Amino acid sequence: MTPFDPVSLEIIWSRLLTITEEMWTTTLRTAVSTIIGVANDFSCEILDAQGRSITHAYRSMPVFNMVMPNVLKHLLKKFPRERMQPGDIFLTNDPWLCAGHTPDIAIVTPIFSGGRVIGFVGNIANTSDIGGALDLRKVRDAYEEGILFPLCYLYRAGEPNHLVFELFEKNVRIPEMVLADIEAQVASNEVGVQRTLALLAEYCLEDLAGLSQEVRGRSEQAMRRAIRDLPDGVYRNEVYTDGLGTPLKLAATITIRGDRIHVDYTGTAPQVDRGGLNCTLPYTTGHTLFPLKCLLTPTVPSNEGDFASISLYAPEGSILNCTFPASVGLRVNTGWYLHELIFGALAEILPDRVQAGNGLMSSLRAYGVDPTGRPYNAHLFAGGGRGAGGGKDGVSANMFPSSAANVPVEVFELNAPVLVTEKEFIPDSAGAGALRGRPGQRVSFAKLPSYPLPVNIYFHPARLYTPAKGLFGGHDAPPSRLIFHDEVITDDPVAFTAGTVALEKPDDLLTYEISGGAGMGDPRQRPRQLVERDVRDGLVSAEQAATVYGHLGQHLSATALP
Repeated sequence: MTPFDPVSLEIIWSRLLTITEEMWTTTLRTAVSTIIGVANDFSCEILDAQGRSITHAYRSMPVFNMVMPNVLKHLLKKFPRERMQPGDIFLTNDPWLCAGHTPDIAIVTPIFSGGRVIGFVGNIANTSDIGGALDLRKVRDAYEEGILFPLCYLYRAGEPNHLVFELFEKNVRIPEMVLADIEAQVASNEVGVQRTLALLAEYCLEDLAGLSQEVRGRSEQAMRRAIRDLPDGVYRNEVYTDGLGTPLKLAATITIRGDRIHVDYTGTAPQVDRGGLNCTLPYTTGHTLFPLKCLLTPTVPSNEGDFASISLYAPEGSILNCTFPASVGLRVNTGWYLHELIFGALAEILPDRVQAGNGLMSSLRAYGVDPTGRPYNAHLFAGGGRGAGGGKDGVSANMFPSSAANVPVEVFELNAPVLVTEKEFIPDSAGAGALRGRPGQRVSFAKLPSYPLPVNIYFHPARLYTPAKGLFGGHDAPPSRLIFHDEVITDDPVAFTAGTVALEKPDDLLTYEISGGAGMGDPRQRPRQLVERDVRDGLVSAEQAATVYGHLGQHLSATALP
């Protein structure tokens, strides 16, 4: 390993992190869509010349950080470094190489110094549209989910690849919005290139090779130590997702031997033929590595070294390793359950670190054309309650395992002819426990009273039939619900097949009740003053306080949780 004194290494490593943060801020300030510029659904990363991750912005989308090295390794096979030129910029949105569905676009820029490639900067962002069907619950294969770009040049030696830009213009809704966001990614990468070169010059480093080896090696050592501290053994768990009318099983067997972990998803449901619920292997890998990182080395800066001691297997043709052209547009409604699967498997050996079930995030989209012919396309992200864990109650309106942000209702209303009539916490929507989950939220939508045309709302709700599960005696959280005209339209999982509602009349109202997080530990072990505070804050009803919590005044003891 290249010798770096600890002080210099800490400074340089922190400077690299600062560079990715500047890239992240550049993307945020330059993008124009709500899904990138407001919901923060993107990531920024620095990688070495072999495509190995060195560091990423701490606000980056976690799964994007995990899949970017896979993009780079395939890029280097198709476009060797020796063929690259200054001014080259590459693009792909292939779900089987990148982040699991076509709206996630990866843009990669080589870093040149002394006439050779010494590293890369990368940016993955969820574009506002990629063509294809609007109602993703009804799609049958990947061909209906929009245009798919293999690894290709976006710019070649500084010149735009006009075919790529024309394909966007002819295949996506509101192409000016999509192309503006792509150029925001390009600008972000350029910031990363220039700042990285300046840092290397300041410290008289020819390239990133030695630094990459050093930081990856230190992260790998930290992860191996954390794994060695765990008892060897085989740990199993299974959970179910909503599916499309029929719950779908996810199964995991986690084997710990020495300083290695292997996750085997044998027993998981086979891939499905519609509805976009399938996960590609890179996406499954990302949602396997991230929760293990959270459990084992949460304070160590993340890079590819963290994961050298972790392996996984998902049977080909399963819902966690689907084959092309399976539909993948709603893969979050499967992949976001993997952290619960992994936490549940390891709960017996890491009871103070795992988290109870999450309410998860839900997304809604308003798309249409106004009477003047001007199109609108706005996304609203809204988080459910987070499950209890780590010795604390859950967190409100949280997106874990995503890092996306809740979209302010004012921004959503500004970008679509929609009126948000209410947005509030739902009492008793959190799972009870010694540590309480956090309540879910209720959001209601109507079209603007003066708007003359129908407004279509597209959605893909989570936790309708498989509530967030409690741990160690903690209670599950109530499931999510969609209500239209005072009728719960999601009660019957077989009948609920369409992911769209049209707001046609001024009194049409769509209400989304998003699940809260689950609890941890016996609710009757929760201190009386905390229960009273929850009742005072309107999060817990007096009835639940009496019947579920029992108003016990004893303080949470060390034996309240295993």
